[in-house]
Amino acid sequence: MKGLIQALWILIICSSGSLAGETEQEAVDLLRKTETLMRSSGTVAEYQVDIIRPDWQRTMSFRSHDDIDNNRFRMEILSPRKTKGTVYLKVNNILSMYLPKLRRQINISPAMMQDHWMGSDFLNQDLLETDSLVDQYSHRILAREGVGEQAIVTIESTPSPTATVTWKRLIQRIHANGIPLEMEYQCEKMANRRMIFDQVRIMDGRLIPTRWTMVPQDQPGKSTVITLKSIQFNVPLADDIFNPAKRK
Repeated sequence: MKGLIQALWILIICSSGSLAGETEQEAVDLLRKTETLMRSSGTVAEYQVDIIRPDWQRTMSFRSHDDIDNNRFRMEILSPRKTKGTVYLKVNNILSMYLPKLRRQINISPAMMQDHWMGSDFLNQDLLETDSLVDQYSHRILAREGVGEQAIVTIESTPSPTATVTWKRLIQRIHANGIPLEMEYQCEKMANRRMIFDQVRIMDGRLIPTRWTMVPQDQPGKSTVITLKSIQFNVPLADDIFNPAKRK
């Protein structure tokens, strides 16, 4: 009898470990689906950014070129006039900024990574961590709601031991079809924040969210809203686009 009970416990433990592995892989597969939905081999897009504060609001716009295959990203400010032409360039793990008035390119130092990008609720570090979400975190499914393509899956992500990332815990809610709903960023040393994805519509043949709202959890009345104005997927991107002095 004792041997039978031990065998059953071994079977339960092994089955639980297998199930955990399956749910971890399912979480990774769903995150990959989201990444594939929102990005491509070459993506060109234009956005409007509204930085909202209790006593003021500022609007700006930018154009981005995303070369996911070569881990390169270019962002050029289109407005307002004061910062027009400023370029942020990410190549691998190096982030730099080109200032057109000075005709000078400067690397953004590690000390500046936690600074707020253009006075918004996003950080300079966010520009670097775009490609690290899947590979530098471990993922597991916490909950499921509903069935089919509209089912909502809640995924917890924690950094891998060697990861160099800002956030110590991410909680994401994603539809089974890959469309993201929201993401919570948690860290003991920094204020938590929450990003909401909505206004889902077809853009260049893909059903994607076109508005992303970042809300700091400890500062009521503050938010940054990024609205997608246009997007093209699978666009060939020439190398000279990633010359920060070259405008497109």
